[in-house]
Amino acid sequence: MVTIMIYSNTNKNYDTSPSACGMSYNRGRRCHSYQRGMTLLELLVVLVILIATALILVPTFSNIDIVSPSGESNSPVEIATQATLNTVREAMAGEDGVIESLSHKTNALPREINELLMEEAPAHMEEAAPELKNYDPVNKIGWHGPYVHATGRNETGEPTIVDGWGNELELQVDFDQDGTINQTESKFIRVVSAGPNGEIETPDDIANMKPGENEVSELTLSECGDDLVMFLRYPDNRK
Repeated sequence: MVTIMIYSNTNKNYDTSPSACGMSYNRGRRCHSYQRGMTLLELLVVLVILIATALILVPTFSNIDIVSPSGESNSPVEIATQATLNTVREAMAGEDGVIESLSHKTNALPREINELLMEEAPAHMEEAAPELKNYDPVNKIGWHGPYVHATGRNETGEPTIVDGWGNELELQVDFDQDGTINQTESKFIRVVSAGPNGEIETPDDIANMKPGENEVSELTLSECGDDLVMFLRYPDNRK
């Protein structure tokens, strides 16, 4: 004869509500599940999501529209330089950039790349446009620095913005060298990296102001050597 013993749990009342679980850690097996940590599978899922997000963001740094002097695939150093140039372009010509906030007086634009690091307006603005030295948040005009962060130091040890090779970037805008910046010059403002050889070869005279293919009156690729050039307000039509 086989005797079957049946145990009934009808007398055991487990409160499985989240509030009850929060009050008691071990009141029941169901409540205990609310206190467990993440499983290995859940951690792997989170890691996959983070990696996928990174793969989406990385191409934005490798597809910047800058002409490579070699015409070949960009090296890691060139990609780093392009990312820096793109940051400068956003600071200078972006929606809240220097050009937009100082557009009333083009002669107040920065002359040196490290001026973008200044919290206070550059000294030459005292004469060019003293009314723009202080930022007006209502009309969004005036100097509103610093616009970028330093990425290195120049030859004198001052903080500045450097390319992937450690060379200070050059801001080219006063093409007729008369100490002022007119509307036409501001249109062709550009930032230049010295490239692998560490020397700025891109001419900044009035005859080479506009990018194109005319060797007499326009800036061509061959004239720039291994420099990386980014035009802030005008398409790069060098050939």
